[in-house]
Amino acid sequence: MKAIKGLVVFLGLLLVAGLGLMAYGLFVKKAQNKGMAAAPAATSTTADFGAVSLPVPQGSRIEQMIAAGERVVIRLSGQGPERILVIDPASGRMVGSFMLTPEPAVR
Repeated sequence: MKAIKGLVVFLGLLLVAGLGLMAYGLFVKKAQNKGMAAAPAATSTTADFGAVSLPVPQGSRIEQMIAAGERVVIRLSGQGPERILVIDPASGRMVGSFMLTPEPAVR
């Protein structure tokens, strides 16, 4: 019976210690997130890059434009296959593109 009581006390202390460590980790993570959120606004400097020409097929239209991290992703459709352009807004240059082509039919 003494062994069971000792085991229950030990597991109870282990549970309390685990909850304490979890609370500490959440507190530290929240403090880091607050510090990181304020830093970019204070040190952020954007330079103008002027007018930029992006090569797109004639007759294409913009279907969707979203910000993805530090990039802008534009989905084009129209004549020909759909294209996805990845643009760096800081420099105004296209860093990559994807051409979506239909997969051949499987028989």
